[in-house]
Amino acid sequence: MMNHYLLSSPIKQKGVATLFTAIILIIATTLVAMLSGKTVLNETKIAADNYRITQATSAANYAMDLGVNYFDTGGFDRLTQSDPIVVASDDIADTVGDIDDDGAYDNFNALSLSSNDGSQTISAQLSFNNAAGTLCVPAGSSTDMKSGMITAIGSSDDGLATRTITQCVGPLNILRDDGPKQPLVSQGNVALTGNARIINRFTNTTIWSGGDVSIGSSSAMETYIKDPAAGTLDRPSLLSTDEDSDTQLVSNNNLGNGLDIIDDDPSLGTLVGIDFFKNFFAVETREQLKTLAGGQAYTDMDDAITIPVKSGLIWVEEADGSQSMTGGTIGSIESPAIVVINGDFTLGGNATIYGLLYVTGKYTIAGTPTVVGSNVVEGTNLATNPETPATPPVVNGVGTISLVYWQGFASSSNNPLPGLTTVISGSWRDW
Repeated sequence: MMNHYLLSSPIKQKGVATLFTAIILIIATTLVAMLSGKTVLNETKIAADNYRITQATSAANYAMDLGVNYFDTGGFDRLTQSDPIVVASDDIADTVGDIDDDGAYDNFNALSLSSNDGSQTISAQLSFNNAAGTLCVPAGSSTDMKSGMITAIGSSDDGLATRTITQCVGPLNILRDDGPKQPLVSQGNVALTGNARIINRFTNTTIWSGGDVSIGSSSAMETYIKDPAAGTLDRPSLLSTDEDSDTQLVSNNNLGNGLDIIDDDPSLGTLVGIDFFKNFFAVETREQLKTLAGGQAYTDMDDAITIPVKSGLIWVEEADGSQSMTGGTIGSIESPAIVVINGDFTLGGNATIYGLLYVTGKYTIAGTPTVVGSNVVEGTNLATNPETPATPPVVNGVGTISLVYWQGFASSSNNPLPGLTTVISGSWRDW
């Protein structure tokens, strides 16, 4: 009877309940520990994924910044594919180049950026696409190297995460109507007495002036247009400084002013100061154009004449309002320049400029300089307030200039002018 009592006693029943409760608590604790461990593991994975995504995004943004800078300093096509160290255009977008301006060439498909302590390296790929029918170039349009899409793909240090971004880029058009239509444009009188050669193989006008053009005062000045029998000419022939190549003499001391010279034009002569300036540049103030020049805004002409040769927009302005260039070269056939002299200017020696030379003051020619493009002379006395025309003549000199017209030099170049490009608003894509 005693054993039966013990087995059925309340004390024995309490022990079973305690054991059951303990088992439940152990199971619950185990489940909580397992769930906590899984949560920590998931959070660790999420943190790691976020870190990798951040790395990939940083790499893509890094590559995009480099790509936009590369495009802005010369366009997509600056080297040849057959020999990537040759600076020349071959109508193929570059895949190798000095994209970070450190003097060493980079493979665009294997860009890298190391952490400060060198413990991590993220990588990126960069490509240019100027094909018609893409987001950046409408279908059916002609393709060039002045606009297109930049694609940057960034990867994390372990290569598990990638981020792709794209951006459309294109030229910034600061010249109205694709630039001047004549080799020499002057607001006021033109009185060159030297052995000048002014050549235009594109159209039939050589000089456009709001004042008198005194070509008869020079015993050797001559103007030329394209020989009607020359047929279609390639660029080297169109821009040749040889006045006897594919040309026809129109005006000189004996012939007088031919039909190629338009002078005393009131539509031009009445444009004074900033109004004349705005007739050629798509800006509202001189300061806006100076700001666009950025790091190529100088106070001394010598700073613009360097090796390698500068191109793009160049602004030169000195406190005394006078500048001169007696040698050196600015711009090239592959990469011309827009040179704005904010003041009086003397061009002499054997100086050479490819592109547009715009002088806000008076323009004097000396020596044997060459300009392949256009000369525009505003002829403003900037020292006065408000702006008034300078004392005539605004173009003068005894130099032997070779002035060869280059129609639409900015648009006809294979690449955009350095420093004059822009990213297209709303074209950013991130996926």
